[in-house]
This record gives sequence, C-alpha cells and structure tokens, in this order.
Amino acid sequence: MISTPIRRYGAAILMLLTAAFSGEAIAKTHAETTSYKAHTSSHKHSKTLSSSKKVSSKTVSSKLASSKQEYSRNSAKSSSLPDLRKYPSGTPRKKAFLRTVMPYITSQNAAITAERNWLISKQYDNRWSPTERARLKEIATRYKVSWSGNTRRIPWNTLLDRVDIIPASMVATMAAAESGWGTSKLARSNNNLFGMKCAKGRCNNGPGKVKGYSQFDSVKESVGAYAANLNTHPAYASFRKSRAQLRKADQEVTASNMIHKLSGYSTQGQRYNSYLFAMYQDNQRLIAAHM
Repeated sequence: MISTPIRRYGAAILMLLTAAFSGEAIAKTHAETTSYKAHTSSHKHSKTLSSSKKVSSKTVSSKLASSKQEYSRNSAKSSSLPDLRKYPSGTPRKKAFLRTVMPYITSQNAAITAERNWLISKQYDNRWSPTERARLKEIATRYKVSWSGNTRRIPWNTLLDRVDIIPASMVATMAAAESGWGTSKLARSNNNLFGMKCAKGRCNNGPGKVKGYSQFDSVKESVGAYAANLNTHPAYASFRKSRAQLRKADQEVTASNMIHKLSGYSTQGQRYNSYLFAMYQDNQRLIAAHM
C-alpha cells in the first residue's frame, strides 16, 4: 500500500506536468494567433497600399489625359492669338504669351536653318539635279534674290546674308513690345504681333480689323512675315550685314548682339533699340525658359 505522503507527492508532480503542458499549448496557440493576426494585418495593409497605388495611378493617368486634351484644344485654337487679357498682368500673362508664340518662332528659325545648311552644303558643288535647281530657284525668289538660273553664277553672298535666323529671344522681345504681350487691338484683331503696316494699296482689312496694318490668318503667318521682312526689305540691309559679319567672324548670332543692329524699324531709332534691349534683359530668363 502506497503511503499517504507518497500519494501526495505523486499528485503534486502530476499537477506540475499538467500545468507545464497546458502552458506550452497556450503559448503555442497565442504565438499562432499573434502570427495570424500579424499576417492578416500585413496583408490588409499591403492590399490597402496596392489599392492606394491603383487609385493614385488612375488619378495621374486621368490628369495626364485631361492635360493632353487641354493641350489639344489649345493647339487647335492657337492658329489665332488667344485673348491674353484674361491672364493677370505681369508674369502669368507673359508666360501665356510666350507659350503661344515661342513654338512658332522656334519652328520658323528651324526651317530657315535647314535651308541655310542646304545652301552651304551645295555652295561648292558643281552638280545640280533638276530638283535641286528648282529648290534653289524657289529660295532665291522667296528671299528676293535675283538669279538667272545659271548654277555657275549663283549670288551666294546675297543668299547667305538673307537666308539666316533672327535670334528667337529678339523676336519674342519685339513681339511682346509691339503687341503689349499680345493684348493690343492690332494683335487681337489682325494677329499682327510686330506692328507691320500694309504696303499702300495692298490693305484688305475687313470689318473689325485695324486699318492700315497687315492682317494675318494666324500667329505663325505673322511670325513668318516678320522674318521675311527683316531678311529681305532694303531698310534692314545693315542688320543683315552685321549678322553676316558675325558669321564670318565665327561668332554666335544672339539677341544681345543683334538688337542694337536693328535700324529703321521705328522712328525713334536707337532709343527704340535701347528700349528693346532693356526689355530683353528684364525678361531674359523667362524667355529662355520657353525656348
């Protein structure tokens, strides 16, 4: 027979073993529960982030699409000068003006550069195809250079003096000065950004147009007419000569170099050039940011 102390001792050991087993089971269950909750929480958080990214991506895509549509609408309307008076005067209006006109100025200079480079490439070439001869004839006619058609007697100096760019910053400054940053009636009604007058007897201004001044169908046409005017009109021969001298000296044709070389554009003479130069300096960074 087992004595009472021994029975009590065995019972105590059994209780301790049971408690230890139960504690291990509880700890294991707690660990699994905690792990599950953490995994679930992490999964939910990951799903939330993923959903957030999708929403953000959709929002960005929507904004980009909206921006493209707005740009498309603006481009469709950009053939004529928009009403820039709706922008506050100062920087907002200046930026809107430059966004409108600068692409046409850049495009015009790119076209002139392409033709100039072609002329230079053909300058010492004795072979001329019928297509090349026709192209040269067209350029000479457009730039008002007399040429008989004889490829051995091409007036290269006159051609290269005329087929050359006008610095984009100078064009933008003059457009801003002459049109009041696109707000003048002449600019709004005639798409005339440079104050260009009609030749006598050649004005066909309709109702609502400013009489005595050239009328253009688009901003692009206005920029093109201005470039052609400075590159062909006898009044600006000294401007072209100064530009050619810079080329021969292998110097860059810039607004700083050329604004003071412009004579005959205004009755104010050098005072007008000084005004243009000051305006260019005040807005140089803003203009450069839109080139």
